Amino acid sequence: MAIQGIIFDMDGTLIDSKLDFNQMRADMNLAADAPILETIEAYTGERRAECERVLRQHEARGVEQATVFPGIPELVTYADSLGLRMAIVTRNLIEFAEPMLEMLPVEFSPIIGREQGPIKPDPWALLHICEIWGTKPAQAVMAGDYKFDLEAGRNAGCPTLWFSQKRNPGHSSWHDLADYTLEDNFAGGKLLDQILADHAD
Repeated sequence: MAIQGIIFDMDGTLIDSKLDFNQMRADMNLAADAPILETIEAYTGERRAECERVLRQHEARGVEQATVFPGIPELVTYADSLGLRMAIVTRNLIEFAEPMLEMLPVEFSPIIGREQGPIKPDPWALLHICEIWGTKPAQAVMAGDYKFDLEAGRNAGCPTLWFSQKRNPGHSSWHDLADYTLEDNFAGGKLLDQILADHAD
């Protein structure tokens, strides 16, 4: 089934906001391995409000220091030249995502942030995008750098693409959820051609 579009994660995939998640947890007094958003979601009242305030401070700082990963402008420009649709599903707030995405030479539509619905690994946002596009999940690649992205893609029924950014996943095996792995962003066009060929009608 022909690929019609790519749903990208943003931070860590296209954009490097240089967020320090360990410092974020420390500032919120969270356990070292706690999933930040899920942990905050379980809080109420003043504790939750304080954590959300700290999170916003870190995210705002991320916008100021954000850069685009090398090779990404070329990759998204090539995808655009092929007529592929491109969307963003991020666990960031849209108000912080949009200014960072302006650094890239293409338009993403839609852009879905955490305030709009269930967050990854829930497949809601991916399925919502496919509905907007009028495509089936099997026609949309989910591309990201972390397990939540790959899990969301699998949960939605999308082909999955892991942007390794040359990171070492260590002993974890979550990256095995990826149907494709991009180790060098400058080779993204070639890998995209392969994905399209693999899913051609």
